[in-house]
Amino acid sequence: MKTSIYTSVSALALMIAAPAMAQSISDVDQIGNANGATVSQVGSNTSDIDQNGDGNVASATQTGSGNESTIDQDSLGAGAFVTQNGEGNSSKITQVDASINNSINLPEDPESTVKQTGDDNTSVVDQNAVAPGFNLVANVTQNGDNNISDIDQDAMGPGFSGSIRTIVTQTGDADSEITQLAGNTQAKNIFATVTQNASTSDILQNALGNNATSLTANVTQLSGSTSDIEQTASGDDSGDLLASVNQQNGATSNITQSAAGEASVNQDAVVTQNGMSTSNITQTFDNDGSNTFSAIVNQTGDGNLSNVTQRDQGFGAIGNADGGLFANVNQVGDDNTTDLIQENKSADADIDQTGDGNTVDAFQGTAGQDLIVLQSGDDNISNSTQTGLNNAADIQQAGNGATSTVTQTGRNDLAFVDQLVGSDGSASTILQTGAAGARSENSANVTQSGLTNVSFVTQDGFNSTATLLQSGDGNESSITQTGTVVDFGNSANVTQSGNGNESDVLQTGSLNSATVLQSSDGNVSNVIQNGTGNSAIVTQGGL
Repeated sequence: MKTSIYTSVSALALMIAAPAMAQSISDVDQIGNANGATVSQVGSNTSDIDQNGDGNVASATQTGSGNESTIDQDSLGAGAFVTQNGEGNSSKITQVDASINNSINLPEDPESTVKQTGDDNTSVVDQNAVAPGFNLVANVTQNGDNNISDIDQDAMGPGFSGSIRTIVTQTGDADSEITQLAGNTQAKNIFATVTQNASTSDILQNALGNNATSLTANVTQLSGSTSDIEQTASGDDSGDLLASVNQQNGATSNITQSAAGEASVNQDAVVTQNGMSTSNITQTFDNDGSNTFSAIVNQTGDGNLSNVTQRDQGFGAIGNADGGLFANVNQVGDDNTTDLIQENKSADADIDQTGDGNTVDAFQGTAGQDLIVLQSGDDNISNSTQTGLNNAADIQQAGNGATSTVTQTGRNDLAFVDQLVGSDGSASTILQTGAAGARSENSANVTQSGLTNVSFVTQDGFNSTATLLQSGDGNESSITQTGTVVDFGNSANVTQSGNGNESDVLQTGSLNSATVLQSSDGNVSNVIQNGTGNSAIVTQGGL
C-alpha cells in the first residue's frame, strides 16, 4: 500500500497568517485493499483522494466557500462520503468496479453519499460496473439555492446486473440529472427518487437486454418545478416500468415510456398535480405480446393541461397479441384541457373533469376501444374519434357551454351522450359508420335537457337504433339510419318537448320504425322511410 498526503507550503503559511481565509490542499493516494482515507478541512480547500483496491472507503468533510472535493475509486465494494458546508462548493466522485467478480453479496457496490449545505454547490457522481454489477447506490442531499446534482450509473458489463439506486433531495432552486443504464440480460431494479422545491429533475433509465424488469422513477416537487422522466426497456420479455410524479403549486411533468421488444408488459405512469400544471405522458411499444399500459393523471387547480398518448408503434395485424391500454384523467377545477390518444388493442379511457373551462379531445385507434368522459359543468367540449372494432362511448357534460362530437367508424358501436342540468348551449353529433367489416350493431342515445339544443345522429349499416330526447327550448334534430338487414336494423324515437322544434328522420332499409313527439311550439317534422317494415307515428302538440 502507498499512502501520500501533500499539503502545499504556501497554503500552510496562508492558514497561519490569515485563518479567516484558510486554504489547504490534501492529496491522498492509496493502493491495496480495505484502505480508509478521511479528510477534514476548514476554509477554501481542495481535497483529492485516489484509491485503487477492494473495499476502500473515502470520506471528505469541508467547511467554507469554494471547496473542491474529488474522490476517484477503482474498487470492488467502494464507499465515498462527502460533506460540504458553505457556498460554491463542488464534489466529484468517480467509482469504477472493474473486477471480474460479481458483487451480488455486497450491500453496496459502489456507494456514494454527498451532503451539501449552502448555495451554488455542485455534485457529480459517476459509477460504473464493468463486470456483472449489483447495488450501485448514490445519495445526494443539497440544501440551498442554485445547486446542481448530476448522477450517472452504468452497469454495462457482461452477465446479470441489477439494483441501481439513487436518491436525490434538494431544497431551494436546484437542478438534478440522473442517468441509469443497464446493458445486460435480466437487468432489474433500477430505481430513482427525487425530492425538490422549485427545481428541475431529469431522469433517464434504460435497460437494454432481454428480460430486463423493474425500472422505477419517483419525483416529488413543490413550487413551479419541471420533471422529465424517460424509461426504455429494449429487449424481449422486458417491462415493469413505473413513473410516479407528485407536483404542487404549478408544475410541468413529462413522462416517456417505451418498450421495443416482444412480450413487454406493464408501463405505469401516475401524475398528481396541484396548481397551474401540465402533464404529458407518452407510452409506446413496438412488438407483439405487449400489454398492460396505464396512465393516471390527477390535476387540481387552475389552468391544467393533460396529454396522454398510448400507442402500439408496430400496429401490426388486428389479431396480434397486444392489449391492455388504460388511461384515467381527473381534472378538478378551472381551465381544464385533456388530449388523449390510444392506438391499437384493448384501449380504455376514463376522463373526469369537474367544473370550469373543460375540453377533452380523444382518439382511440383500432381494436377494443372504450371511453367515458364526464365533465360536470361550465364550458364543456368533448370530441372523440374511435376508429374500428369494438367501440363504445359514454359522455356526460352536465350543463353550460356543452358540445359533444362522437365519431365511431365501424363494428360494435354504441354511444351515449347526456348533457343535462339546463344544458345551455347544447349540441351533439354522433356519426357511427360501419358495416364493411360487418357487426356494426349501432346504437345512439342523446339526452339534452333544455335551451339551444341541436343534435344529429347518423348511423350507417345494420342494426341501428337511435333515441333522442331534447326537453324544451331551441330544439332541432336529425336522425339518419341506413340499415339494410343483417339483424334487420332501424328504429328511431325523437321526443322534443316544446319550443322551436324541428325534426327530420330518414331511414333506409329493413324493419324501419319512427316515433316523433314534439309537444308544441314551432313544430315541423319530416319522416322518410324507404324499404321493408315501415311505420311512423308523429304527434306534435297537445290538445
